[in-house]
Amino acid sequence: MKLIIYTSIFLIVSNFAFADIKVNKCDNIKDDRQKTSCLNKLKLQAIKENSKKKINIIEDKLEKTHKKIGKGVKKTEKGVANLAKKAGNTKKKIDEKGRKIRKSIDEKVSNFFKKGQNKIKEFNKRKE
Repeated sequence: MKLIIYTSIFLIVSNFAFADIKVNKCDNIKDDRQKTSCLNKLKLQAIKENSKKKINIIEDKLEKTHKKIGKGVKKTEKGVANLAKKAGNTKKKIDEKGRKIRKSIDEKVSNFFKKGQNKIKEFNKRKE
């Protein structure tokens, strides 16, 4: 009984370990992100199978797909960089305006307290 269980487990494991990988499985996918994830899954299966030829083929396909994606990413990065510069400039302007407003408020408050102290001093002089 144990022999049958062990042989069945061995057969099941060996079927998964030596599964045939279809390297061209992802060639029909047009969306680059889906193609990349498909190729990564295939690469993982090829690594499990320990097939260097298939791994190299899949890596070449991944590299080509990454180059395609990279062209679009560069354009996006430039746009993001320009947007970040604009945001930085806006932040600087807002900070400068905030400093000016805070400075004017500080001046007004200090003037208010000075006037209050002067009035108290005058009141005390009158008392004496």
